[in-house]
Amino acid sequence: MNEMKNKNTKTDNQAWRRKPRRFAPKSRLGCKTCKIRRVKCDLSRPSCLKCRSTGRTCDGYGEMPLAFKTEKTEIESTHYHTEIAERGDSYDSHYPCTKISAYESNGAILQNLGSFMILPMTGSTQAEAMCFFIDVSIKDLNEYRPCERWRNTLMFFSQTVSSVRHAAIALALIHRSHLDPHSNGRAYQSPSLKDPLPDRTPLLHYNRAIQLLLSPESGDSAEKTAFTLLVCYLFTCFDHLVGDDVQAMKHLRGGVELSCDVDNAALNKSSSVNAIICQVTEQIRRLDMQAVMFLVDWTPANIQEISMSRLSLFDSTFWSLDQAADHLQILVAQVMRLRNTEQQLSPTGTMPPLPSSLKDIVLGQLETWSSLFENLLQQGQGRPSGSDFETDPLVPLLRLQHTIAWILLIGYGPVKEMDYDNFLPQFQQCVVLAGEVAAAHQRYSGGSSRSTFTPEIGFIPVLYIIGAKCRHSAVRRRVVGILRRQSIREAAWDSISTARLVERIIEIEEGAAEDGQTVQCMEQVPSWQRIEALSFIHIPRAQSATRLDITYTFCGQEGMHNESIMIKQTESYHVGQLIADSRP
Repeated sequence: MNEMKNKNTKTDNQAWRRKPRRFAPKSRLGCKTCKIRRVKCDLSRPSCLKCRSTGRTCDGYGEMPLAFKTEKTEIESTHYHTEIAERGDSYDSHYPCTKISAYESNGAILQNLGSFMILPMTGSTQAEAMCFFIDVSIKDLNEYRPCERWRNTLMFFSQTVSSVRHAAIALALIHRSHLDPHSNGRAYQSPSLKDPLPDRTPLLHYNRAIQLLLSPESGDSAEKTAFTLLVCYLFTCFDHLVGDDVQAMKHLRGGVELSCDVDNAALNKSSSVNAIICQVTEQIRRLDMQAVMFLVDWTPANIQEISMSRLSLFDSTFWSLDQAADHLQILVAQVMRLRNTEQQLSPTGTMPPLPSSLKDIVLGQLETWSSLFENLLQQGQGRPSGSDFETDPLVPLLRLQHTIAWILLIGYGPVKEMDYDNFLPQFQQCVVLAGEVAAAHQRYSGGSSRSTFTPEIGFIPVLYIIGAKCRHSAVRRRVVGILRRQSIREAAWDSISTARLVERIIEIEEGAAEDGQTVQCMEQVPSWQRIEALSFIHIPRAQSATRLDITYTFCGQEGMHNESIMIKQTESYHVGQLIADSRP
């Protein structure tokens, strides 16, 4: 009996040997570093937390997770583009904006994570494009007013919402194509992106994002609004980058209109969605306000209401540089509206007349702004202990914009072109400040001379104004030198095209010098030879050059003069224009 019991006990103890061991399925999705170390990877991207927490360098991932892999679904390109074009034709042709609205019958949708792509791309290429967007594009989008919270928002939703993801990939791909010829591969090294990208790939992602936004599936209206606004912002950046500024402004105006129509009752149900909408609305409204720096007949939405609400909050000082920048942006927009109303050259311009008393009001507000700004710098408010405002590149940029706005406002009305000669000290100060901003910009881009892009307006239009209104030869040539130092895109402004435009103005105005001598002083440029008002249209072409069609008038003379300037473009720009030409 005891022998039988011992035998059974021995059998039970060794029963596990006859059963197959159950192993957890082996993960092949970890980063290369964790695979080599044979430790569990948390799969965080672009680098895992396990490597970062131990101080190691994460060598990245060999392939994308299964949830991100491309579906092998074939779609005829012609049918796909026709469908998007038919949807686009349903937009209201009487209103100049792209109606990507969450409140139309089709609406926008929140797409669940899963198989994102219906495109001829590998998962690895998608992953690398997203890494480029996170590592490079997001940083460049708000260089002049960096906001970590906004960057984190873009980063999160570009990886979790399919429509935003496609828009981000499209922007990243065309952004990388824009950088490559200037950087010779130094701007962003990626093994899977060494080969040239297919020309149509960014366009396919662009159209896929539109398709997802127009899908008839149901969803929470507040969430749809937030994601639609994010896509509007990314599309605005995309179209500016490829040179389709008209389409970019349509998306911007559509985003502004959508943000104005936000249902407050729906937002109150979700504070997190409300926070997202507030963030993207702030960015879109900022771009809308800055658009008057390059569009003659552009009026920012609700500028009067914003001016009264913001500027009435003036107190003893500003509490941060961001607050000072927001107030100055409104004042600059008011100044540009005054200037553009007076010197309207656009044949379709319909800007309403502004009261003459507005000049004195805005002038007083500019003086108040300057006083409060200097108080902020002296008191050092809004910064952590021990920090120095004077090292912030936003400081010279704000001083530059304020000074040029003051000069333009003083010159509004009966002041003639010869009177701008009295502002030579201010123009010289502006050139110094612009040099500081350009140096900070180059440091921000890694100390290289690579081409950069941002949808924000910084100092390029200011340099154009200086080159057009200051007739001092040395100042003008310093302006051209700063513009040509680095290829910079600020929304519709391009530093190389702007430099060529200033050079043409110099040729026209200084061409009247006697005996062909170089102009040594401003008085050598006669009044009748000075350009009083100038507008230009940037016409990108897919050939070897782009074109600037300019229209200008001379001081005290009747009639308009028209001419075209051909400007050589880089190969990266050609790629972008090819996309702009083929978009439905």
